[in-house]
Amino acid sequence: MTINSLIYKIGRPLGALKLSKRLTRKHPRILMYHRVHRSGYKYGLSEDIFREQMRRIKKSFNVLTLEELLFENYSGRFPENAVVVTFDDGYYDFSKYAFPIMKEEGIRPTLFITTGFVNGDLWLWPDKIRYALDNTCVDEFGIDQISTVLNLKLDAERAWHLISDYCLTIKNHEKEVFIRSLYRKLEVKMPTTPPRDYRPVSWNEVREMMKDGLDVGSHSHSHPILTKLNEGELSDELKKSKELILKELKVTTRIFCYPNGQRTDFNDKVKEYVSDAGYQYAVSAFPAMNPLACPFELNRYSIDNNMDNFEKVLYGLSFLALKAENNL
Repeated sequence: MTINSLIYKIGRPLGALKLSKRLTRKHPRILMYHRVHRSGYKYGLSEDIFREQMRRIKKSFNVLTLEELLFENYSGRFPENAVVVTFDDGYYDFSKYAFPIMKEEGIRPTLFITTGFVNGDLWLWPDKIRYALDNTCVDEFGIDQISTVLNLKLDAERAWHLISDYCLTIKNHEKEVFIRSLYRKLEVKMPTTPPRDYRPVSWNEVREMMKDGLDVGSHSHSHPILTKLNEGELSDELKKSKELILKELKVTTRIFCYPNGQRTDFNDKVKEYVSDAGYQYAVSAFPAMNPLACPFELNRYSIDNNMDNFEKVLYGLSFLALKAENNL
């Protein structure tokens, strides 16, 4: 059991959430979401759980947009118990399920758009892997690059993670070749456009949501791992996304979101290119002691269906556990 879980299990019945919230009131929680679905769908966050999470945030915390948080921090008027809600990618379910719930609760989120996806030019490579695994009649197969036999009947989720993790380690063009070979191995025909469950939000839907307070940032054009691109490809991903957002939405976005967003997915060179492309901030996908310390490495907490983990993040127990681990 982790320090975080131990503190939560012992302390929650004794009022630990209230105490932790007070102790961590100066620590902003920037939350990261991806998908929200109707209850019972096997992928993404349940809309019922998401609604409960938004209600808890709105009831007891100071909810800001990411732009507002950055402005307040820059101005030296840092708000206590600040919470920011962000979404990555730009799936259709953001407009169908997630945004209506947040609008109802008076929460204005930030959506980081993968512009090639929203523009209808492509669909996201992790979804291509998921679709292949979900639609094959092959139960067991081997992949030389992973050096293991994968059994979809026993653990399809493990297979998806192993294959996706491998794709994170190779160059973008190599990934495309690998995924095509996966489809051949699994005897599945790859759709040219995203299937219904993997379709994007439309530009028109984004425009309408912006009228109701939605903030928009860039999540690249095609969602590659930026450290796996050459200089020309990297520059193109950053500038093309920014320019398309300006063209379609008439806003100049200042904030970039690293695809995948882990420590190995960006470096100082990538940060330099992000800055050169005209962005002033960039967000990652992992938490840290001071999430606003580096403008090009703002830190976020990943949120899922687990309400215990949500409470730990929201009330500061995760931050206290991180602080304790750093002090060991």
